[in-house]
Amino acid sequence: MKFTLYPYYKRNFRSALPIILSFLGQSTVQIVDSLMIGWLGATPLAAASLAGAVIMNVLVIGMGISMALTPIVGREWGERNFRTIASYFQNSLLLNLVASFALSLLLVLILYLLPFFGQPVEVVGAMRGYYIYLTLSILPFMLFQTFKQFMEGMGNTHIAMKITLVANGLNVVLNYLLIFGKLGFPQMGMEGAGLATFISRLFMPVAFYVAIGLKGSYFRFFKLFNLSLFSQKRLASLMRIGVPISGQMSIEFLSLTMITVMMGWISTESLAANQIALAMINLTFMIANGIAAASTIHVSHSFGKRDIEGVRKSGVAGMHLSLMIMGVAAILFLLFGREIASLFTSSEEVIAIATKLFMVVALFEILDGLQVSALGALRGISDVKQASIYALISYLLVSIPTAYIAGFVLNLQEVGLLSGFAAGLLVASTLFIGRFKRRCSNPQELFLNLEHENSR
Repeated sequence: MKFTLYPYYKRNFRSALPIILSFLGQSTVQIVDSLMIGWLGATPLAAASLAGAVIMNVLVIGMGISMALTPIVGREWGERNFRTIASYFQNSLLLNLVASFALSLLLVLILYLLPFFGQPVEVVGAMRGYYIYLTLSILPFMLFQTFKQFMEGMGNTHIAMKITLVANGLNVVLNYLLIFGKLGFPQMGMEGAGLATFISRLFMPVAFYVAIGLKGSYFRFFKLFNLSLFSQKRLASLMRIGVPISGQMSIEFLSLTMITVMMGWISTESLAANQIALAMINLTFMIANGIAAASTIHVSHSFGKRDIEGVRKSGVAGMHLSLMIMGVAAILFLLFGREIASLFTSSEEVIAIATKLFMVVALFEILDGLQVSALGALRGISDVKQASIYALISYLLVSIPTAYIAGFVLNLQEVGLLSGFAAGLLVASTLFIGRFKRRCSNPQELFLNLEHENSR
């Protein structure tokens, strides 16, 4: 089995590597943000944790909607339907623009509701400027997402990687200049980190459009754009896939957000330690997420060609790769949790709490990798509705109640709260993997659903 899967490991990893580097670049910037903001004190670090959790929980709604483009383009690319690809690309741009405006308005509303969620007053006050800049950055980020998902559907993962890495470098430099007021720039504190993110995200879609313009084989899709390509049918297809993906991602992030809120009920130091743990969880998750994205690409290509062996083996190869990488991450967190926490803060109390949290993180890293790679495979065959139901069960009905009971009823405090999320990951990974295996065991039904989708 391993020998027959070798070409799929190689192909998946080759496609995943640029995505992983892109994701790692984004995560590195978030870690640098946390490091630099952490030097300002525990309160700014806690404020960044709360603002980041809230905004990310809303942003994933838009990210999920934008991700519908990749499996659709991958499927049509497998069938060489170029005009159809252009039509979906054009409609996705419209859909994602509308979504970005709606999400920005929602975040403004949430900002005024935060004081009613029991968070420390000083934390909510410190985060306002940072929060507003991150909200303004959603529009350019969603444009970039559209370009990225479009190109990844055709198997090109390099352009997004290069642009992301350049933008991340710009973000880090601007962080240093604006947070601490270096080289004549104003000293803006954590608000400067928000402005740096906004500027770097403005750069990303502009750079992507220029990059595509320099590549004639891709720019031809822009040349096919026409008012006649705007279609309720295409928009509906994007929504049928995007909304369940968005729902699944939102439910998972809501679970983490609620756990972050409950951390705030304990203390500001608990919230700061949680930010450190989340920064590293996000770092390793981005690696597994890159592998999952590559699985979506190759599974969707095989799906478009009606190649059930390619569908099955591309999905399984992705799960194996995630299992190996997240296993290594788990060992590192278990052995060096305290040293990692010490990079973020000098507060002994925060370091002690974060060290305990890393022991829990080490236990669920493998589960996190398995659930996201299985999800990537399911998205490749456009099987997303059931996954959103499984997410509802795993993260709302298992994670949040378990976190509350373990954290406050059993009095395990921060460790108990994060253990609740681990319980949800266990349920999610089991359900997602089982679903993919069942779908692949009945190729006739699987491809019949594809024909039904194409006839809509």
